[in-house]
Amino acid sequence: MPTKHLIIDGATASDQWQTIADDISFDGTLDEATLDGKGAIISLARLEAEADTLRQRNTPIGVILRAGEKVGEDPHRLAPFLDMLSLVAIEFPVYRNGRGFSAARILREQYNYKGELRATGDVLYDQWQFMHRCGINAYEIDGDIPLATFTKAMDSLPDAYQPAGDDKRGILWRRS
Repeated sequence: MPTKHLIIDGATASDQWQTIADDISFDGTLDEATLDGKGAIISLARLEAEADTLRQRNTPIGVILRAGEKVGEDPHRLAPFLDMLSLVAIEFPVYRNGRGFSAARILREQYNYKGELRATGDVLYDQWQFMHRCGINAYEIDGDIPLATFTKAMDSLPDAYQPAGDDKRGILWRRS
């Protein structure tokens, strides 16, 4: 598996999260020592099934929204759990799959989610700024890409055509 770097709010960061498979039990096998102080990223199905138990733990909880082959996981299903989630990872499995953009906007704009929104998977240079405009603030990117390239990509399009989840108004709304 290729090395990935994590960028959060424009700066490189160490990953404070560990993805936990559904078959690993929180009751016995997985404890805070096993996580080594990291938060646990779990599946949406596990979150829905074990929410009451997870609310009682001291471990920070994150969830991954999977894109799926035909239909991705619905971000509206997260609504009852957003108060307990510190992170939502949104999967971008291939370049042409844009469902993650919609999921990010729904979480930020409809549910006012303030936690970390992380793009994971096929996270490419020419999409970073658009991901940011939709509310994504963390990116797992190819380990060979320097931070300067990320910064350049984020500044490459100073104007937007339409409003989005950020504070930029579209150029069509400007008056001379």
